[in-house]
Parts: sequence; structure tokens; C-alpha cells
Amino acid sequence: MPISSISIIIPSLNSPIIDQIVATILLQEQVEIIEKIVIVGKDDLGLLANHRYSSVKFIDTGTAVPPGTARNIGIKATTSKMLIFLDSDCIPQANWLSEHVAAHQANHSVIGGGVLPDGENYWALSYNLTMFHEYLTIVTPGVRSFLPTLNLSIERKVIKSIGLLDETLPRSQDLDWTTRMNKAGFQPYFWPSATVQHRHNRTTFKKLWRDCVRTGHFARQARLTHQDTLHTPTWLRSRALILLLSPLIAIGVTVKILQEHPSFSKKYWQTIPAIYLSKLAWCWGASRSKTPT
Repeated sequence: MPISSISIIIPSLNSPIIDQIVATILLQEQVEIIEKIVIVGKDDLGLLANHRYSSVKFIDTGTAVPPGTARNIGIKATTSKMLIFLDSDCIPQANWLSEHVAAHQANHSVIGGGVLPDGENYWALSYNLTMFHEYLTIVTPGVRSFLPTLNLSIERKVIKSIGLLDETLPRSQDLDWTTRMNKAGFQPYFWPSATVQHRHNRTTFKKLWRDCVRTGHFARQARLTHQDTLHTPTWLRSRALILLLSPLIAIGVTVKILQEHPSFSKKYWQTIPAIYLSKLAWCWGASRSKTPT
């Protein structure tokens, strides 16, 4: 697919590095094909107030909105045939834009880029490893059942076919959305060389635990919606069973990650306890009938 124009959509809730992200994007190769960089949300820090770039558009939502809602607003505010979704805590690395373009020119319509396996401290590193173990730059490229939206490019024809993100899901909208693409015949593909550094704020055990609890709660809903495509295990249907088996489930998932990625045991062995705890938190969230706070 020839790429003539791209819009980049960034949901942001007062990101302290949003100006750095925009500046990094504008230094990318092939920047001339960027039609718009649309930031949707809040900028109470005023980091976008004095920018002079005609391609940058900030849409102030007034109040905080979930990222899925912000992304939908961005989709509606653009017309480009190719869209890149980037989170407001992700710094694009060299050749990020050109690699997304190359992936689409290789006839992939739904592309997930890579995440660097790093972090500013133990908990930040552990979070990136546990949440994005299938999408790290050290992982082999290839097809995936679904992709995260933190670093995702999609041809607009795909969105026209399957619709917008589900705004009723505060979390795991990307799991639902890209699985719907998969079911509609648009195979998600992982392209690790379109790389970002995920500079997030889950830098303590408490923050990691809370985030994984919320993810587990909403990911369960999405996985039950797409049981056949995602091969959802039967035990996920019962909240009581999830809670009862949570230590074993967390061990099983942790072992599976280590088996699939042997380098974790060699280079990141110290994060194994944190990965286990994150999966325990995920189970705890999945077992909750009410939305975790």
C-alpha cells in the first residue's frame, strides 16, 4: 500500500512529556507524510500551549475522558488513510515512523510496534516485561491475535469495516478492538522495529498492582466476548474459580512467559517475582464483580 498521508493520534491526560513526544515525532524520517498529529484530552501543564507546528492539533476534552473515547475523537477528527495510535508516555525511537510505513508497504493493515525492554527502576521494568512480553523489541516479528494501542498503526479501511473502539470498556479496549479486526479478516501483525520507549508511571509495587488489577477486571470481559478467537480458558467464566486458583494460574502464566522467552530467565531473572505478582493482581481483578478503584 503506497502511503501518502498519515495522522497520529495521542490520547493524553496531562502527560508531562507530551512536548517531548511531539518533538521526537517531528524529527522522524518521512515526517513530510504526516498530515496531522492530534492530541486529545487535557494539557493543564500547558506544554502544548506555545507550539508553532501547523500539523499539531490539540483537542481539549474539558474533563478527563477514557483513552478509548479520546482515540475515537481523534479518528473522527482526521481523514488520513493510515492512522498511528501512540500513548502519551511513549517516546518514538529512531526510524519509528518509517518502520510503520514499511510494515504497511509489506501488505500488513494492522501493525503493532515494539516496546523497549527497559524501565527507570525495578517496577517499571517489570511492568513492561509482564504487560508487553509478546511485543518487546527482543521478540520475533509475526502474527498476533491482538495488539496493544500504545504503538499501533491501522489503515482506515479497517476501522470503516469493524467500527470504533468500545467506549464502555475503560480498559482493554485494544484487546477487544484488534480482536474484532482479526475476526473480520485483518490479521494483526507485530513489527518490533517500529520501536517506542514506554516511559510510564508504574514505578512502585502499589502502582503496578493497582494497574494489573484493573487490567484483569476488564480483560476478562473482553476475553469472554471473544472466547473462540482468543481460546479463552473455561475457568475464566467463574469469578470464584479464578480467585480460588489464582496462585496456580499466576504460576502457570509466569512459567509460560519464561518458556516462550528464555532470555527473561537469563537477563531479567530478578523480575520473575514481580511478574508473578502482576499475574496474581490480574487474577484478583478478574475475580472482582465490581470495577476496582
